[in-house]
Amino acid sequence: MTNRVLVLSGRRTVENLKAAGYQVGLASESIPFDLTLTADIPIEVDFGDWPAIIEQVARLHGHAPFQAVVTQLERLLPLAGQLRERLGLTGGISQQAAVDCTDKPTTLRLLREAGLPVARHATVTSAAQAPAAARELGLPVIVKPRAAASGAGLSLCQTAADAETAVAAILADGHDSALLEEYLRGTEIGLFAYRLAGRTEIITCLEAVVGPPPRFVKLGGDFPSQLPADVLAQVSDLTARALAAVGLDNWVATVQMMLTSDGPRVMEINPRVPGGQTVELVAATTGYEPTLVAAQVALGIRPEPTVARAPFAWYRCLTFDEAGHLFYRAEAQEDVPGLETDMPPVIELDVEPGEVVLPINHPRGGVFGRIMLRGASQEALARDYARIMAALDLRLEPLSDAEHEAVWRPHTRCC
Repeated sequence: MTNRVLVLSGRRTVENLKAAGYQVGLASESIPFDLTLTADIPIEVDFGDWPAIIEQVARLHGHAPFQAVVTQLERLLPLAGQLRERLGLTGGISQQAAVDCTDKPTTLRLLREAGLPVARHATVTSAAQAPAAARELGLPVIVKPRAAASGAGLSLCQTAADAETAVAAILADGHDSALLEEYLRGTEIGLFAYRLAGRTEIITCLEAVVGPPPRFVKLGGDFPSQLPADVLAQVSDLTARALAAVGLDNWVATVQMMLTSDGPRVMEINPRVPGGQTVELVAATTGYEPTLVAAQVALGIRPEPTVARAPFAWYRCLTFDEAGHLFYRAEAQEDVPGLETDMPPVIELDVEPGEVVLPINHPRGGVFGRIMLRGASQEALARDYARIMAALDLRLEPLSDAEHEAVWRPHTRCC
């Protein structure tokens, strides 16, 4: 019998599952025409009404049963867990694990109770509570929303007053609480892994490139990491213990750690495949397609890799130190002559030539483009990156008052 998988949004997942011979149901609020033809069961839903979705899927399940429910959208993970329980499925993320992983204080508590090294932290529900909490943890501190992932809304606060201001901003943005953590210094890494029937397998380790404080914007990473074998063994063991501690099984996760002078600390567990173009780098350098791995382990199938297409890869985000009108050669996104690598690069700019960009640490600044390279050596990637930057010919005309002119288009590519 052909396995049938329900995907809660996600073009890449649908396309890879179909290519692998699975039957696919796609639940999404707006399904493009080509995906309507690709999916075996296209289901238009309102993601604001989970009870209605669960009833709709349950009715379909009665006629054409699903063997797994998957999603790579953080906000839909608890829905995937609820659907698993309603449909009586044996694999996939549980509702409890989804909630525990997306609520960062709960994640840290479970990890600490399991004896894993984590940052000291405190949760506050008002800005007035922030100064005392910050002083108790020891300044400077990191402040972020308790349900945020991958640095969203994060800031480094040097003073108690800064912490109070940061918490006030988080609460004003609609959150009911904020998380304060001790500031860990070191090298940030991410391990993409899966856990199947109680056994954890590490697929890859990424050494992250991180921007300056106070926001520490993720600027990309290098594949594979250059960690010594003993350190890689240590963080792999911590990953297995961390996934067990939060009750994650028959599912995938990206586990973030900081390698400090006192050893590795587990920072957070994101129960999904890596975000953005990182998913393509994992596929190219390991032979494991992350979205397919996620579906297979939810089905109880141990994934098998294909041949890796490249031994090395780079992911570099485009950021700016000041505001201004950005000009560049748009044609370079499609063709850069003279590259050494056989695999075409990915070159994306999120703004059109002449539009305004904001500084990396501006609340609406950050990343305005990305370049992804895969090749035979780190040296070749470095040379090709230089060629691409020269071909783009990025030019910034500074603008003192850019607040009302900036066009911000968040990168929404999703798996």
